[in-house]
Parts: sequence; structure tokens; C-alpha cells
Amino acid sequence: MKKLLLLIPVGLLAVTGIFWMNFEYSKEGVPSAVPLPQYPQELFSLSEHSLRQVIRFGDEKSLTEFNVLLDKLDSSLTKYKQLGLGVGEIREMIVQYKQDSANVTQAASPYFKKLDIYSDFEHDNEKRFILLLSQIGLYELVTTNANLDKARLEYIKEPSGQAEQNYLKVLSNMKQIITELYLDSTIEQPLFAYIDNHNHYFQTIVSIYGETGTERIYRLRDNGYAIKAQLQLLPKL
Repeated sequence: MKKLLLLIPVGLLAVTGIFWMNFEYSKEGVPSAVPLPQYPQELFSLSEHSLRQVIRFGDEKSLTEFNVLLDKLDSSLTKYKQLGLGVGEIREMIVQYKQDSANVTQAASPYFKKLDIYSDFEHDNEKRFILLLSQIGLYELVTTNANLDKARLEYIKEPSGQAEQNYLKVLSNMKQIITELYLDSTIEQPLFAYIDNHNHYFQTIVSIYGETGTERIYRLRDNGYAIKAQLQLLPKL
């Protein structure tokens, strides 16, 4: 495997530094200067976005936005009720959604700082990491990295023991490939730093889901789908 070093461009040896994952990353919450939409469908979509910011990135500011949006949604549904439109079932689903959201964010709160640190690290250094992979030019390495991002996102969206094991298997494979390349330490160490941080983030999400209970995660997701479907049936006032 040491012969592989000969295939690596000399310029790569001068590339140092450390490097986010490609998984719908965005730490931007709801802009405070922008007026909130009036339609229930839009309000709920924004609330879902804010909740993802809290759970995925430890963004405490988005937790306040989430509650404001749901309160605004409830007020908007009152107008429909006053017009004689049935919104009782939607409101019951939203109550359950609020309860599950509160349980999830409460479980996540001790991990906010870690999530913030790990996600910032990856976001700030993703381009450098991808550059290193492209300069190494090994197709298997690039493909395995894409599979690593995919495995983590699959767990985040649909957590299960199998999804967790799939991630750990790809992670081990990624580390083995890098080790067998016998890279210069100025290249190898940053690569491992990025991958280790990738895993730290994953393990933090696993801890949050474990304390919350995956059944609540699934119910929160499914309830969100049901609420959106019901809100789509409402006319725009």
C-alpha cells in the first residue's frame, strides 16, 4: 500500500489544517426582521425547521422561535374555528406534537454545547476535507465518505439499531482505507480529526435519541406529516 503514496500529488503534502458533513446543514433560524407568514401551512413548516435546528445543532435560539411559531399557528387556527371550519382534530395533533417536542428538546438540552461545537467544526472545515479527498484521488475513499454521510443522515431521520450499526461499519471502513494509504502525518491527522468529529456528532445524536426514546422520535415525525396534510386542506384566508 505504500506505493499509493507515489500517486498522491506533491502539492497535497503541503495541505494542512482541519475541516461538515453534507446533510442538509443550515444553522440559520427564522430571520427576526422578516414578518411571520399568516398561513397555517407556512407557520408549521417554519416551526419544523426551528425544531430541527434545536435537535441537530443545539441552537437554543431556535427553541424560542419554535414556540413562537406554534403559538402563532394556534392563533391562526382560531380564525378558522370562528368561521365554522373544523380544526379540532388538527389542534389535538398539535398538542401531541408540542408534548413530544418538549420531551425531545429537554433530552437534548444537556447536549446543546456539544452539538454546537461538533457541527461548527464540520461546517467550518468541510471544504478543506473535501479538497484533501479530491487531491488524494482515490475513488473508494470518496465513495466511502459519501456513504458515511448517508448512513448518519439515515439514522437521524429513522433511528434504529440497524441504522446505528450501518454507520459504525462504514466509519470503520473509512478509517481502514486512510490507514492503509500510509499518508504523511500532516495529511492523515487532519483526515482523522474530521472523521472523529463526524463520529462524535453521531454519538451525541444517538445519546439524545436514546434518552428520548426512538418511538417518540418516530411519532413526532409521523405526527408532523399528518399535521401538514391536514393543514394543506385548509383554505387560505
